[in-house]
Amino acid sequence: MRNALIRLHIHAKGLLLLLRPHRWLGWAAHPLRFGANTLALSAWIARQRKGPDVPNDFHTFRRVHARRERLHEHVVQRLGLHDSPIDYLEFGVFDGRSFRWWLAHARHADSRFHGFDTFEGLPEQWGAFAKGDMAAAIPALDDPRGRFHKGLFQQTLLPFLRTAPFVEGRRKVVHLDADLYSSTLFVLTALGPYLRAGDVLLFDEFNVPNHEFAALQAFQAAWYVRTELLGAVNNHYQVALLVL
Repeated sequence: MRNALIRLHIHAKGLLLLLRPHRWLGWAAHPLRFGANTLALSAWIARQRKGPDVPNDFHTFRRVHARRERLHEHVVQRLGLHDSPIDYLEFGVFDGRSFRWWLAHARHADSRFHGFDTFEGLPEQWGAFAKGDMAAAIPALDDPRGRFHKGLFQQTLLPFLRTAPFVEGRRKVVHLDADLYSSTLFVLTALGPYLRAGDVLLFDEFNVPNHEFAALQAFQAAWYVRTELLGAVNNHYQVALLVL
């Protein structure tokens, strides 16, 4: 019986592909993907908890960008990062505002800060933003602990990782502000072998279903990485996750 069902499935799939359904249903691919990812995001949000140790403003009707820094401050306070050495990696630096914030608030002399960006804008369209939007000059720094890596993540991250830059036992804080599914998924999969329990993942546009959220889901499904919510603001637009 099972073999018969397998053969039936094979023949049915072959017949379906022969009909080339993309010609008459291709238009539905994006809305179906968006709908499926929105359902997955809704389920993910429903599983998250709130409490004094897990700030979470869901649901709020007003997005306030300054809440992002309050979320980062919570992470710093809860994990004691003010005076502990960390490896900070930011993907999507733009004008350097958040990069400078972390330089100022993680003060240990042995901390290292690496910012990755094309500085030439988005490499592909993202929602209402066109390819090339959000270009910025490389920010000036007066802190020798910080360094920028200019170029596509696909060109700069792997050579960086080949230098074995991480110190065993030192917490990594990874700030993903890349917006795009492709960029976020590449970074997560490239860093997969280096992530350890206690590392932190920060997302800046997390509740966009087809991009950062979907990238995290694909990464966790492939790498079996589990995370715990440290905090969320602006209806999970920005979230902080602890790697377990």
